Amino acid sequence: MLLLAVSPFSCSDAPKPKAPSAPASTPVQKQAIASAPTPTATTVIEQKPADIYVYAPAGRRDPFAPIIERETKKSKRGDSPPLERYNIGEFKLTGIVWGGFGYNAVLEGPDGKGYFVRTGTVIGMNRGVVKKITPNRMIIEEKYKTYTGEVERKEIIVELRKKKEETR
Repeated sequence: MLLLAVSPFSCSDAPKPKAPSAPASTPVQKQAIASAPTPTATTVIEQKPADIYVYAPAGRRDPFAPIIERETKKSKRGDSPPLERYNIGEFKLTGIVWGGFGYNAVLEGPDGKGYFVRTGTVIGMNRGVVKKITPNRMIIEEKYKTYTGEVERKEIIVELRKKKEETR
């Protein structure tokens, strides 16, 4: 019985209070407090709020962005489709075919291969678009930027060669 009476008192869940341990810096703190002047009722400490600077980027360009931006549309010559690898002047209009879908043009490229194009086909290194094909000509429209940044359009007319010109 004596054991049962002692065991509830010895196994408690409450933590035992620890003796306060003095940190190593206590004497230094006491010296600093003792040497510091104590504020009196007449001493007023004024704290000025720190000036907060806020950068407003509206209307300003990014100082870290490059001044000259490269266009990402242009790719290497070998990566683009065959009709976009060469300038329009390098193609020869060798024939125009009329069928159920309207007029189609036959172009001979500088590589010696033939290409069929129709209205809306992209052609040339400057990404010109075929606007119209008639029985004896093809009209291509190119868009380009001027030095002022304005977009202008240029029409290129490619005539069908005549028999007399081919025999030279």
